Amino acid sequence: MAGRNPWSELRSRERALVHPRAGARLRVVLAYPNSYAVGMGNLGVHTVYRLLNAHPEVSCERVFLPPESSGRTRGVGAPLVSIESGTPVGNFDVLALSASFENDYPNVLRILDLAGLPLRAAARDERHPLVVMGGATVSINPEPVAAFLDVACIGEGEELVGPLVEEILSAPGRSALLRRLAARPGFYVPSLYRPRYERVGGGAARFAGLEACADAPPIVNKVRAALAGADRVAATAILSPDAEFGDRIMVEVARGCTKGCRYCWVGYSVLPFRVHAVDDVLAAVDAWQGAAARVGLVATALLDHPEIEAIADALRARGHRVFSPSLIISTLREPLLRAVVESGQETITVAPEAGSDRMRRLIMKRISNDEILEKVRLIFRTGARNLKNYIIVGLPGETEEDLQAIVDLGAAMREIMLQEARPRGRLGRITLSINCLIPKPGTPLQWAAQLTATEYRRRLRWLQRRVGAIPNLELDAMPPRAAEVQAVLSRGDRRVADLLELWHACGDWRAALRAWRAAGGPPLAEFLRAREPGEPVPWGHLRVGPALPALQTQWRRALAVAEAPAAEALA
Repeated sequence: MAGRNPWSELRSRERALVHPRAGARLRVVLAYPNSYAVGMGNLGVHTVYRLLNAHPEVSCERVFLPPESSGRTRGVGAPLVSIESGTPVGNFDVLALSASFENDYPNVLRILDLAGLPLRAAARDERHPLVVMGGATVSINPEPVAAFLDVACIGEGEELVGPLVEEILSAPGRSALLRRLAARPGFYVPSLYRPRYERVGGGAARFAGLEACADAPPIVNKVRAALAGADRVAATAILSPDAEFGDRIMVEVARGCTKGCRYCWVGYSVLPFRVHAVDDVLAAVDAWQGAAARVGLVATALLDHPEIEAIADALRARGHRVFSPSLIISTLREPLLRAVVESGQETITVAPEAGSDRMRRLIMKRISNDEILEKVRLIFRTGARNLKNYIIVGLPGETEEDLQAIVDLGAAMREIMLQEARPRGRLGRITLSINCLIPKPGTPLQWAAQLTATEYRRRLRWLQRRVGAIPNLELDAMPPRAAEVQAVLSRGDRRVADLLELWHACGDWRAALRAWRAAGGPPLAEFLRAREPGEPVPWGHLRVGPALPALQTQWRRALAVAEAPAAEALA
């Protein structure tokens, strides 16, 4: 390509263990629909990049969303090009998208637009790259973006990349390729399925099911990877000072979670809980030959790895400093905590999720306030300066008493911090990081109602007035609009594609909503409402976790807690 590659400066600062090969039969561009910094901080990007480039007939390059791209982008400036060779994205054989968060769905359209590709899969043909998407979001509900994709990958890349490449290289054409992929576990081809909608009473039409054509199975099963061997360890493939966590080697030590918290898709979709062997983790870090002093240990349930202390000790013996993005408070132990604090990590992040024991019983978080405060004392006694707490607002049956319990728990944590930190003369802060409950597909709470933006905003203001009066205690909250957007994109059906296109065209969420309603789109309440366990859901054709009866049993148990008499209802 003529002209200077706009990614050249970023590329010049990278150090890579993996490189694309010249002259490969299949050219793939891997796109993360966010900035370079965010995308290169995502371990899934590194893993898929390594897996694709390990195939002898594949060359995989990368692309991210340019910082100047927002709102309407078609026809603006030069075409989007890859980082490695500056090749226009539209010239590759495959555009492989990886997304971890629903709020990045608008950026999927921006990537397609900047690449000069038709947004809708139905408008693309053999002249265009095959558009494939994987990641956590599409594995639990791909329907909001299904209209833009040729293929959605349902499951884990270690078991999907090989079959995908095999079929692309051998299929006689796109139509045959899609039919052959649909016949394999883990590949969902949206064009081979048709949604049905039915009007209920005088209200808006509701999703009534998804019908598979003769070439597609009615159920798409998620595929899971065995994590045996050093080549199955997800780890940093490219070090970049411009990436989030760019100063450290990130390495997965375990996958999945043993806790089964009723709101969390990981505990129900990323099954079973699997761990990497100590030697395999160390080999992934040793491959960098001391290029970075810091190592980040990645796992949802880090402390459930039976040899996590051995991993941390071995890394420290090699001269590395050990860090962890977050720790499960119920299993927190001093040896690993001391290792990360002595490595220079000043802020420890935990997830009590609620302020009251009642709300934690509802979500099946097996720890009491008294036990939480014991762990908080351990955190500060070990030398941590700050504590960040993930808290959920909007759980079923939440009362004002439950909200007050959040404030009270934060205040009690602050008192412990003062007692433990004052002798050292270095007070820190306690942060309550508030997230609105998003009733995620595939979890027992998938049938719960989502708070409206108005109600969530009211509860945030209630909390802010009380937290703001307590020194060293601060509130950091998910914005109401972000919660609304995530709920629609997480729980929606294929009609949401129209809303995404409108949002892409005008660059404003509220304006897109007005245009959507004017065009006859359903109200947002349709995607925020509570659902009955027996009604069809947009993600019902996927089998990614426990069978439906098991989820329904957990939902009934959660409702039993929510509906029990509470001391005080929300005013």
